[in-house]
Amino acid sequence: MKNKFYKIEPHTAFLILGLIYGIGFLFVTPAFQVPDEYEHFYRAVYVSEGHIVPEKLGDKSGVYVPESVRIASLIVSDEWHSFINDRSNKMNLTSVFNIPFKSKYMVFEDISRIAVVTYSPVPYLVSGFAISLGKLFNLSPIILMYIGRLANLLSWVLLTYYAIKIIPVHKWVLFMLSFIPLTLFEAASLSADSFMLGLSFLIIAIFFKYALDSSEKKINIKDVYILFVILLLLALSKQVYFVLLLLVFFIPFEKFGSKKRMIIIVTFLIFSILLITGLWNFLVKDLYVPIVPQISITGQIFYVLGDLFRFPFVMLNTFMQLGLSYQLLFVGNFVLDIPLPVWWIGIYLFTILPVSLLDKSHFEITFKHKLVSIITFILISVLICAFVYVSWTPVGQNTIDGIQGRYFIPVLPLLFILFYKMSYFKDIEKKILLIIGNNLNLIITSFVTIYLSITLLIFITSYYI
Repeated sequence: MKNKFYKIEPHTAFLILGLIYGIGFLFVTPAFQVPDEYEHFYRAVYVSEGHIVPEKLGDKSGVYVPESVRIASLIVSDEWHSFINDRSNKMNLTSVFNIPFKSKYMVFEDISRIAVVTYSPVPYLVSGFAISLGKLFNLSPIILMYIGRLANLLSWVLLTYYAIKIIPVHKWVLFMLSFIPLTLFEAASLSADSFMLGLSFLIIAIFFKYALDSSEKKINIKDVYILFVILLLLALSKQVYFVLLLLVFFIPFEKFGSKKRMIIIVTFLIFSILLITGLWNFLVKDLYVPIVPQISITGQIFYVLGDLFRFPFVMLNTFMQLGLSYQLLFVGNFVLDIPLPVWWIGIYLFTILPVSLLDKSHFEITFKHKLVSIITFILISVLICAFVYVSWTPVGQNTIDGIQGRYFIPVLPLLFILFYKMSYFKDIEKKILLIIGNNLNLIITSFVTIYLSITLLIFITSYYI
């Protein structure tokens, strides 16, 4: 038994810890305290009713939900603000659990000022289905919210478990990135990010497997369909991550049969997915209303195009002023003023680096693999900044408002792949491996377990003690 624990596989360790700490985060996090979780809940309920596209009502856009959902949301919101104003006022949600879901009246919830209004129903299919089952028993909206959270968590665990299992290299790196506290925080919520995080890690793992695993002799039609489905789901969850398709250049063209067949397949993937996502964008193009009048998507685009050096300057200026905060957000700044200590955040970030250097995989990562990885990472990062700049930042501002570190988590595996078996660190690697022996699996698992336990304790004391 002891030997099995020392040799525990990363995907097995993830499954155990993911369920334990995922459920812990699910229940410890107060209702609706994940960013935009009210709006995500409304969308999930809306999807559970069989609706797809949010509706336009005058100059507003949103969804119709039962009146009980609004009542429950207002009670939680009032309790939350009372708690924030005076921490001695602990949140009391007893009355919310007694509100039945069924309601004679439907009410309109305006979510036009949140990007959630433009999201496709894809990231809400799992939570929406779970909520639809809960509605059969006339459960209260607050219980349905937790059921939706649980459904999202289980789908994330399944997708990430499989990603860690099939990726040929950096299994433990993917394991640790999955347990960045903010990743777990989002995964165990109603946020659209939950489903998207699992999909992004899975598609990265699939491309690495196709590229490096010799057992994958040829990309057949079944593989193409798998790539199509996962990339389409990812693009319909958050479109910018569709750029992960660039990782197809990891794969030797011989595995496609010929260069011509590779070009045909890649062309099919690009145009078919862009066509479908383009159709969705057309359907929702008038739903989003900027939160302040100074924000104009068209105006910001023309401002940037007026001088092509403007946006690079804006990005540089933003990261010079706020770059450190993005690093901290990767790990532990949750909502409002409930952060982890800075030194504690630094420890987790620092420990992922040696794990990436100490990978024992026998697969070779070439310069081409690393080049494609970093280009994809940079391109997605730039696109994230560009989308936030045009949709969330006043026209002409020299910094970008609204960037959050969680936006970059889906592509972090591509950044750490640069450190895979770097020759510069070979001597250091040998010394470290000599010290730790065969205990690497045990050390990583134990560290993450202790780290997440303390994180949960900080969270519990912040909210409930």
